[in-house]
Amino acid sequence: MAVDTTYLGFVPEHSDAGHRVLGIRAGEDGAVAELFAELAEGPTAVVLADALNGSLQHRETAARQLDAVLADVPEEVRAAVSAVLPLLASTGTAQEHLRVAAELPGLCEPGPALFTTTNCPGRCEVCGICRDDCADCPRCRDFDCEVCLPVAITPRTAAALDAALGRLADEVYDIAEQTPLAGSGPAADAGDIIPPCVADRDPSFLRRYARAFDDLAADLTAGRRPTPACTAEEIALDLAIQDAERCQQDEPELHTDFVAAYPGSRFDFHWFTLQDLLFQDKDYEGLLWHPAPLSYDDAEAWFGEFGNVPTRDPERGFRR
Repeated sequence: MAVDTTYLGFVPEHSDAGHRVLGIRAGEDGAVAELFAELAEGPTAVVLADALNGSLQHRETAARQLDAVLADVPEEVRAAVSAVLPLLASTGTAQEHLRVAAELPGLCEPGPALFTTTNCPGRCEVCGICRDDCADCPRCRDFDCEVCLPVAITPRTAAALDAALGRLADEVYDIAEQTPLAGSGPAADAGDIIPPCVADRDPSFLRRYARAFDDLAADLTAGRRPTPACTAEEIALDLAIQDAERCQQDEPELHTDFVAAYPGSRFDFHWFTLQDLLFQDKDYEGLLWHPAPLSYDDAEAWFGEFGNVPTRDPERGFRR
């Protein structure tokens, strides 16, 4: 396997001769499918392919899924997986390489259900007595166990945050549609969703700002942490966390509708933790209330990617 191999996805293949996992890699003349692993059982091939696709997409639960499936496979398969994981991690930092994996069927529907309710493996070698989501374990309760760590984004947290991102994105798209092409300010009341310093921007700016909410929602759909890739996404994520918390407190029935389909966890809705965990820093916060309009260059800098986090697919387009 060449060190510059770019894997686009993995698929199981079943025949009378046995079960295999094929790796789809980028070739000079297009995608090429090649043998990655041979396995004795069909379900193992399905789970391994799904876990590798999860690793490629930086899915939160991929490592645990891999650990589980690799427990009962031949050593040569474990060695192949160990060798490919660094390649998958680097490939996934450019999201244009994830188009194939995102379209492949998985074991779970895309979205909040891809997240976990607990990090407890059920057989923790540190505290030993973990059960029922570590609820009765004094070490886990005091965060003294390095295995059963708190869950940052649970299925219900992801569902509530996804709903907020979609709601705010639609609001900004609506405002963009009512804003004059020359800019000079939204035609509709923007409320707090558009910071005053960019309230005079044109529809092109506003649509890209709306897409920032959608890009973060796409992270959740793929089962990965919403990771801001630019200043616009930092602001969008901050506002969405605030809005999700507001909805939980002020519109409990609507909030319940968003999350009821997913399993609960004692780590649900720790909004303050998300504010602390999902951002590299809080340098953007001053822009939320900065009253003076930004220059054209400073406003455009909102969409300049940071470079130290996964980049967005440049051909992803707009939802609206």
